[in-house]
Amino acid sequence: MKIGMNLFLWTDAPEFGKHEGLIDLIGKIGFNGVEFPVEPMSGDSIGKFAKKCAALGLDRTAVAVLQPAKYDPASPDKALRQAAVKAIDEWSAKTIDLGANLLSGPFFQGLGRFSGAPVTAEEWKWSLDTLHEACTAAGKRGVKIALEPLNRFEMYFANTLGDAKRFVKELGLPNVGLLGDTMHSNIEELDVAQAYYDALPELIHVHISESTRGTPGSGHGVPPALFKKLKEGGYDGYLTIEAFSGGTTPSMIPALCLWRNPADSAEEIARKGYRFIHDSITAV
Repeated sequence: MKIGMNLFLWTDAPEFGKHEGLIDLIGKIGFNGVEFPVEPMSGDSIGKFAKKCAALGLDRTAVAVLQPAKYDPASPDKALRQAAVKAIDEWSAKTIDLGANLLSGPFFQGLGRFSGAPVTAEEWKWSLDTLHEACTAAGKRGVKIALEPLNRFEMYFANTLGDAKRFVKELGLPNVGLLGDTMHSNIEELDVAQAYYDALPELIHVHISESTRGTPGSGHGVPPALFKKLKEGGYDGYLTIEAFSGGTTPSMIPALCLWRNPADSAEEIARKGYRFIHDSITAV
């Protein structure tokens, strides 16, 4: 298993001129890869980040979210569904330009949109059809898509890994799998470690995110048994820290309700989180 660091801890809009130093820090700490929120990134920054990471021996992965006013695979509005196809295609192209081959996110529906009712069969089909088109196009580019279920306060479409696995199996595309995020699983799963084991082999990416969204290992969101179950199941992908600090992700604050800062600084979160994951992997 490899250890990654998501740039959401510092920014939701990476710019090479502003954030180049973060890549040096992530490399010095010992991470194997960097995860980039690609939607707002310019082609110039993507090219420079790709070159910088390659020089330091750092892998890259990509992440994005669907803003519901702009694109939404489960919307009754066909224009929003088609916009989602276009957006995922654009992000897939950026993923390749970054030197990566994995794009992840909660692409089932627009982030933070609610209908006031459970998902309907019609909405399920809309999302299946939309993502089949989008993910097929991504596959032609050589991009894998990892679909992420979110907790009930951020998404009504797919809340558990079991829900998401059923969707992925119905989708039936070889380049599509699951992203499991421990913060969401801590809320929705009865047994977090077992849920990740049961999600295999569709599980292709993991976010290590604490119950507070702060320092991994400081709360109750990442059970020690998780690492044992992942090893038993033969998981060999990334364990990528997704944490947040302060107002560094303004585009996501309303949907994620990030109102208070963690006790640790961003650098402390990265350093302590890396050590927690490294030691947890070593112990199993």
